[in-house]
Amino acid sequence: MFTKRFCMFLMIYCFVIGFFAESVYAQRKVRVDPPPATLNDIPCVKEKPVFEIIDLFDQKEVRIPNVVVTPKGTVIAGANNGHLIRTSNDQGKTWSELLQLQFRGSGSLVVDETNSNILVVCGNGVLMRSQDEGKTWTEEKITIRPNLVGLGSPDSQAPIRLDCSESGVTLKYGTKKGRLLMPGRIMAPFGKNDQEHWMFHYNTSMFSDDHGKIWQVSHPVQSGTGEGTLAEFSDGIVYYNSRSHMSTDHRRQLAYSHDGGDRYVDWEVCEDLREVGEPFYFKYGTKPSYGCSSGLVRLPLELTNNKDVLLFSAPDDPGGNRIHMTVWCSLDRSRSWKIKRMVHEQGCAYSSITAATDGMVYLLFEKGDNKGPYGKISIARFNLAWLFEPNEPVLKGTN
Repeated sequence: MFTKRFCMFLMIYCFVIGFFAESVYAQRKVRVDPPPATLNDIPCVKEKPVFEIIDLFDQKEVRIPNVVVTPKGTVIAGANNGHLIRTSNDQGKTWSELLQLQFRGSGSLVVDETNSNILVVCGNGVLMRSQDEGKTWTEEKITIRPNLVGLGSPDSQAPIRLDCSESGVTLKYGTKKGRLLMPGRIMAPFGKNDQEHWMFHYNTSMFSDDHGKIWQVSHPVQSGTGEGTLAEFSDGIVYYNSRSHMSTDHRRQLAYSHDGGDRYVDWEVCEDLREVGEPFYFKYGTKPSYGCSSGLVRLPLELTNNKDVLLFSAPDDPGGNRIHMTVWCSLDRSRSWKIKRMVHEQGCAYSSITAATDGMVYLLFEKGDNKGPYGKISIARFNLAWLFEPNEPVLKGTN
């Protein structure tokens, strides 16, 4: 009798556990990537190749580039954390005189594509706004709300830092369409870049649903990261690609958001994108690890038959020096990065990259020489035909 009751209990128990397990599994998000893009999806690769490098900023100790393009096609190039601005209305062929913005703080650029406003957003609660394609700017005070543990706001122990990260984006395809989303980092516990605290630092983002007046700091991505990049896929997933200060395998750190940039999950590393080790000064480690701020953009879907094609920019000397500024391309939503082309062979460092709907790509980067990675901030303007030209065997799968 006891055996029958026990067996019956065991069967019911297994049924209940199986039911709930199946229910939980059914609710779990399952990422299914669409087929990768092919040459047939990108007809502009058949155009005549275009490539040119122009020196834009040569002020003493100039650093920290950011570049964006507006819906009207105006290219906005920024340096020194948004304090220096130059603009172009002819695909980067000619540029305006230097404009110096006077504000307190260090910021990064984002274009609000719902109203064409251009913003320089700072983590200290200051915002500069242009409503006329970068000709004039006005200063505003903004509200930045902290994350769940009280960090990120200007009055917190570790405010969010937007400077040195890639430019922000306007979300277009998910449930948070119209949201402004900017990559940033939290330098916990005290808001400083002390090496003994690198393991407490982490990348994050902040977002605004009211055109930049109120911002919310997001949840973190992997610890030990800093100076991030992000892009939105056509299904609304936000892809986050991070510099890692402490990874001795030099691989970029990846994370994904399914809620418009509030929470980042599915942490992983990138096999193809490897970082430099310079300047080799982490005094607590035995192997070089430092990485470099990089650029990231998803090409406009008008150019790619609605396929998600990413471009990434950084120095290319894994574990080594800041040299060989290079642009990579992924046709499969960052699963692989087999296509690449060098832009500048000598010293180089931070970069920012954007693309226009007419097929032109703009890479703003710190350009040095054989003596070091710094000196000027220059812009490389090129089309996809130039980028893909030496990669034809890879694209056709014949290499």
